[in-house]
Amino acid sequence: MHDVGMNMSQLAMSVKQVDDTIQLAHEWSHQLLHATENFDMERIGAKLEAAMAALHEAHDALEGYEDAIEADHNSVGSVKLV
Repeated sequence: MHDVGMNMSQLAMSVKQVDDTIQLAHEWSHQLLHATENFDMERIGAKLEAAMAALHEAHDALEGYEDAIEADHNSVGSVKLV
């Protein structure tokens, strides 16, 4: 736990959960896209492709989150109780 009360391990686990959810949503969208391709459903297919691209971008945005958490943790000053 950090001096100001932020549990860094919990933060990292929570961000990982967000990233895992993004990856799962990407996989589901990919599976649905294949299902729509089998029935020539181009309009919903295009929407799924756009969603997959956005999910991929969100996943990429979280790349290196562990290092960012560690760097932020190390840059926060200590709080002294008087």
